[in-house]
This record gives sequence, C-alpha cells and structure tokens, in this order.
Amino acid sequence: MTGDRPCPRCRADSVLAVLRLPHTWTNAAGNEVRGVSEVLLCARCDAGDPAAGPIVTYFTVYGSVRPEHATQVARGLRHWAERARPPRPDENALADETEAWYRGEL
Repeated sequence: MTGDRPCPRCRADSVLAVLRLPHTWTNAAGNEVRGVSEVLLCARCDAGDPAAGPIVTYFTVYGSVRPEHATQVARGLRHWAERARPPRPDENALADETEAWYRGEL
C-alpha cells in the first residue's frame, strides 16, 4: 500500500500503486498545455477490473512483493499500466466549482 493518501473514489486507505501519466491538451486560447495525471490502483475500487484484479489479489494474499514473485508482479503492473488512462474530468463538478468561485465561496 502507498499509505500516503486515501483513494479519492472510496476514501479508504487502500491505494496499492500510483501511475503518473504525462498528457497534453489544448486550452481555449489554442495553446498546448502539458500536465501529469495520476491513475490510482485501489484494492477496493479496482478489484473487479480485468487488468488490475490480479494485482489486487496478489497484494491481498501476500501483503507485499516477495522476491520470488517479482517478475510476476512486474508483469501484472505492466499489464495494468498499459491499459490505464487518466480519469476524465467531471464537467458537472467543474461547473459547480466555477459557480462557487464566482459566488466567493472558494
């Protein structure tokens, strides 16, 4: 477990790994903006995911990586990382936060 923060989806201290993905987007002015998004692997939220489930199961059984399983775990993490995508912004939450900012609540 990473232990440094709770999962933003379920709020539990169940984050097993954090993948940082660089990405770019074009802002309203047409300029390219570079950023980094984090994809979290959560023992609770991702247990049913086909790419993440085996990793969650491994850590549920063993707690941490055992040297004799390092190759197996690395392969599982690579499989998960190849399929991971940054979360899409929640347009409704963004609109609500923007309105709160304009009202002076932030």
